[in-house]
Amino acid sequence: MFSEANGGGGRPLRASYNTVVALGCIALGVAVWLMIPYQVQEPPAIFGQNSSGISPTLFPRIAAIGFILIGALYFVASLRMNEPNPFRELPALAYGNLAVVLVAMVLYVALLRPLGYALSSALVASAISLYYGSRNVFGIAFVGVVAPLAIYYLFTRMLTVSLPPFPWN
Repeated sequence: MFSEANGGGGRPLRASYNTVVALGCIALGVAVWLMIPYQVQEPPAIFGQNSSGISPTLFPRIAAIGFILIGALYFVASLRMNEPNPFRELPALAYGNLAVVLVAMVLYVALLRPLGYALSSALVASAISLYYGSRNVFGIAFVGVVAPLAIYYLFTRMLTVSLPPFPWN
């Protein structure tokens, strides 16, 4: 795209990695919007009346619209940005590290049901800490053991949110 599309003067409009991120944000918003009917159930009606005044689809729809609007604004702004692509300068090891974390997250999701939240969180957090070179036993123990147990206790006891239990429960 040339500067004529930009109002006649100034820099030419061009796509960058920011444009790709903006399009990804829009795509995520559209995907969330399309998944709402399949992922969010309406509460059961009691005597023909909804049990709550707010539809459970309200907040996912607000989030989806937010992703789409912010993505659209970011897309327009990204065409005028003149920034170098910092991803081109990354070494191949950085992409390998990203792949390891993505695999760890997939394994984490797979381990949630059989091992429970706290145990699977402890294993994955400790493994990632060790992979990235942490050798501080207290740091690994805090991040890998204390933090998941504290989060589990906070959510299940104080906030009454259901998390996958320990495997022996």
